[in-house]
Amino acid sequence: MITPDQIARYDADGAIMLPGLFTGWVDRLREATERAISNESARSTEGFTRNRDMWMTDPDFRAFVFESPAAELARTMMRSSSARLYFDHLFVKEPGAQAPTPWHQDMPYWPAKGGQIVSIWLALDDVTRETSGLAYVRGSHLTGKSYKPIGFSDGKVSMASVDEDVLPDIDADPGAYEFLDWDMKAGDCLVHNSFAIHGASGNSSLSVRRRALSTRWANADVRFDPRPGTDPVLASAPLEAGALLSGERFPLVIG
Repeated sequence: MITPDQIARYDADGAIMLPGLFTGWVDRLREATERAISNESARSTEGFTRNRDMWMTDPDFRAFVFESPAAELARTMMRSSSARLYFDHLFVKEPGAQAPTPWHQDMPYWPAKGGQIVSIWLALDDVTRETSGLAYVRGSHLTGKSYKPIGFSDGKVSMASVDEDVLPDIDADPGAYEFLDWDMKAGDCLVHNSFAIHGASGNSSLSVRRRALSTRWANADVRFDPRPGTDPVLASAPLEAGALLSGERFPLVIG
């Protein structure tokens, strides 16, 4: 399914677009998306709706986790013997939803350390930069730096993580960076490293929705680290600090 050259580019760049791997899942997940965004667990702000952990309650999202090629793709990109679901995350930006997704890394938000976590960001609509496609700072996962979480709604920097740096103002000096972004068809996916810096503009189209499902996958070496400032839902998992991820909350799908 994946070539050595694609893995090498992912390793070097921190992100890659893979076309057409999930085309057969698009219609089923679009229907499931409508259920998920109408559910009381969904959060919506100015046309940007999010939900998560749908695999726990919705049969179609659960089928995607356990029956689609996603787990095998994650295992391959991590060069791992296993792939464990960390969580799933749905993002819907309606036409005209102007709120951007600020530049950030994923890992600082999560109560995890060590090992690898990759995200598979599946486009459920055709996506361009105009409709809030993701952009990446090429090679940013290789710096060894972890940046403080930034609030998506208010843009404020979290000071809870005292050991992390403040993310540079990338938009103030874009010439200092090399960016990656892709036009995508529904069924295409992005795979990115949890330390890759990425973000997105608002959806400036007045007619096109942007629906995307992101599944996060961990290898066998990731440990539970419920440090201050990380996601409280994930941090409430019934694990001891320092323990390897395990149990029903983080199911082993391959391995």
